[in-house]
Amino acid sequence: MMLPGVTSSALLAASAWFFRYFDWLTLVATGGAILFCLAVAVLPVGRLRIGGREARPEFRTVTWFAMLFAAGMGAGLVFWGAAEPLIFYLNPPPGGPEAATPAARFEALALTQFHWSIHAWAVYAVAALAVAISAGRKEAPLPSAPFPDHRVKMRRLIDWLAILAVIFGIVASIGQGVIQMGAGTELISDGKIKSGPGVQMVLLLILSAVFLFSAARGLRRGIAVLSNINLVLALMLAGFVLVMGPTGEIISTFFSSIKAYGERLLSLSVTLRPEGEGRDWTRAWSLTYFLWWIAWTPFVGVFIARISRGRSLREFVGGVVLVPVAVTLVWFSIFGGTALSLTAAGADLGVTNFDTAPAATYALLEYLPLTRIVQGIAFTLVFVFLLTSADSGAYVLAMFSRGAASPPVPERLYWGVIISVLTAGAVLSAQGQTVTRAFAVTGAIPLTILLMAQAIAVSWQHIREGRIFDPHRKPSTGRDADASAGPAK
Repeated sequence: MMLPGVTSSALLAASAWFFRYFDWLTLVATGGAILFCLAVAVLPVGRLRIGGREARPEFRTVTWFAMLFAAGMGAGLVFWGAAEPLIFYLNPPPGGPEAATPAARFEALALTQFHWSIHAWAVYAVAALAVAISAGRKEAPLPSAPFPDHRVKMRRLIDWLAILAVIFGIVASIGQGVIQMGAGTELISDGKIKSGPGVQMVLLLILSAVFLFSAARGLRRGIAVLSNINLVLALMLAGFVLVMGPTGEIISTFFSSIKAYGERLLSLSVTLRPEGEGRDWTRAWSLTYFLWWIAWTPFVGVFIARISRGRSLREFVGGVVLVPVAVTLVWFSIFGGTALSLTAAGADLGVTNFDTAPAATYALLEYLPLTRIVQGIAFTLVFVFLLTSADSGAYVLAMFSRGAASPPVPERLYWGVIISVLTAGAVLSAQGQTVTRAFAVTGAIPLTILLMAQAIAVSWQHIREGRIFDPHRKPSTGRDADASAGPAK
């Protein structure tokens, strides 16, 4: 395993090359995803039902939302909920407002929502829609589904590129989650257990053992159960901070976030800062986030497609984009608002940059009652979120490699072991957090093109069939005759 040396350097070099020459493409891809979702929501094609007109939802709506959220964001919200607004408040981007001022607070809220809200979920929705409405009723939802059947080699190449990207994206997220759990272990133990590679490896081994057991149990008895546990723990943690924290400040932050995000959304979406420190900041933060979401599209998109059969495309877009955006606003208002309020009152959470971010949520909870109990809940929430991500990832990788909607258990376990081994290598590298980010960016390089190609392919398919404005029109012969999407009754 060469990650601590040569491979980590190669990953960092690849991500730097992409940012230097193709940073603009990231904004084009994510902005196009938003327009694609808007078109599906308002055009008559939105009445089509995933899986055909007779299909009905497999999961209850609450469970569906829980699975969406756990797969799409998961531990990242716990990792960044308090840290990101605080980092931008204390260290605004070059050319931005003065640090620790009301203007810096406004900018911090806008940037945080810009990174986590509409762009992220629109990217997931496009990938999921392209797969869901292109795959046949009996066909596994694969990234290559929107492309012609007779292009067998091309489709297999796309699926294997997706496998690599999924591995890179999952390793990046689990690696950061394990680093955060290490920081939590040190705080909860009052420094008796020092966070470091040894502790992180023990946590990863425990995590791997549990998620491999869950992977063997399948979708309903594994991932669905974990997602519901996530939902309960997240509600408990957020509710506690809302009630016991600065409630008035949190509510104010919620409305300030909406205002800041609304005012800055368009300009942030179409503007790259001038070359230099400002452009480097955009690459290190905004574009890295967007590429991270793109790196997860084969995994999250296919997973969302798999669990969304029976829902209309309009319901799908609303559920996959609007609901998570609302939840994200609430989550960052609670944790970011509390962190900003405590800092303004003179508290020192010890968070100033990316390297100090893992301890932010645990440090925030030091200022609230029942500290160790609530920190334990936060630690457990991160752990279960990571379980869900790893379990879902192993399931999707097995689907890709096997080409089956319900892959066999040995295949799931095989990919689970691969994820664990590569995550260990990333965490053990000398630049652990930097390498995990480079994993995600490198995996997203080919997928940026694939995401746009999927949207174009599925749009062309429905334009050719005349179903954009007339969803009741029957497709032509071939695979389209048994299309995955049919008009909702």
